[in-house]
Amino acid sequence: MITRFFKASFLAIVSVGAPARSEDVLLGILEEVPGVYAGDSTSRKVRAVFARKGPRWEAYKSNCADPGCLSAVTSEYPREVTWFIGLDGHQIGQVVARTPSDFAYYAHIGLQDIVDGKAPVVGKPSYEYGGFGGHELHRPLVTDSKPYFKDPALWKRIEITSEVRKRALALLREHVPELCKEGPSDKEPLVPSHYGAKDLGVSANRSNSGWLVMTINVKGAYYCSGATGDGLFDVQTFAINSTGKAQFLGAGLMLLDAGDYDSDGQSELVFALCRYNRGGYVLFSDDFAEQARFVFGYH
Repeated sequence: MITRFFKASFLAIVSVGAPARSEDVLLGILEEVPGVYAGDSTSRKVRAVFARKGPRWEAYKSNCADPGCLSAVTSEYPREVTWFIGLDGHQIGQVVARTPSDFAYYAHIGLQDIVDGKAPVVGKPSYEYGGFGGHELHRPLVTDSKPYFKDPALWKRIEITSEVRKRALALLREHVPELCKEGPSDKEPLVPSHYGAKDLGVSANRSNSGWLVMTINVKGAYYCSGATGDGLFDVQTFAINSTGKAQFLGAGLMLLDAGDYDSDGQSELVFALCRYNRGGYVLFSDDFAEQARFVFGYH
C-alpha cells in the first residue's frame, strides 16, 4: 500500500547532454539492481526513462538489438542529473546520478550510477519487485529532475469488496474469454480453467475524480494458446472512468506511483512492466489518453 512520508524542499540542478533541454522535466526510477553473476551483491541505480518535451512525455530509446547500440545510445541520455525521489505525493530523498560510457547489458539500458547522495529504501525486499529475473528486491521509486511530486488526483488504494471482485471478473472474462490451468499429463498439458471471483487476485486504486485502476490476476493460470512467452498468464490492468467505461491499459503492469511530475496540475501514473523476457515502465497522462512506454529485453 502506498504510504505517506514527510515532505522536504530542495533546488534541482540538472546537467544534461543532448537531447535534453534545460526546461525539460526528466523522470527516472530508483531501482535495486541485481548482481550479474552468482554471489554478486545488488546495487542502487537510477534508470532514466521519460522526458517531458513540449506537450507530451517521451520515452528514452530502450529497444537496443545489438551490443553496439548499448554504447551509441548513451549519447541520447542525460549525462548527469540531480534526481529528487518521491513516493505517494511527497519527496523522500535526493541523489545525483551519471550515465556510464556504455550500458553493459540489454537489461541495464538507461541505468545511471549514483555519484552523490544516499538512496532511500522503502519496506522490505519482495519478489513482487523482482521482475523477469525473479529476484527479491526493494520497491522501485519514482525520481524527478524537479521536486514535483504532489498528487492532485489523490490516488489511493481501496478495499477489495465483493462488488469490486464481481466487476473484476466481468472485465477479465470479457477481455480474456478463455484461460487454462495445468493438465493431468504431458498428453494433456493444459485444460480449461473454470475460475470465479474468489480465484482472482485484485488490487485497485481510485482517484478523487472517480477514476479506478484495477489490476487482476488468476493464480496458476495460463494462456490457453501458449503463444505469449512461456504461457503463464500475465496480470491485466484496466482503467475505469466515473461513468463505468473501462479501458484496457496492458498486461504485466503494476502501479508504482502517481504524481504531477511536470507540475501542469494533473497527475500522471507510472507502472512497472514485467512480462516474459521484458521489463520496463509505462507512463499514463491526460486521464489515460496519452502514454509513453520504456521497454527493454533481458536477452
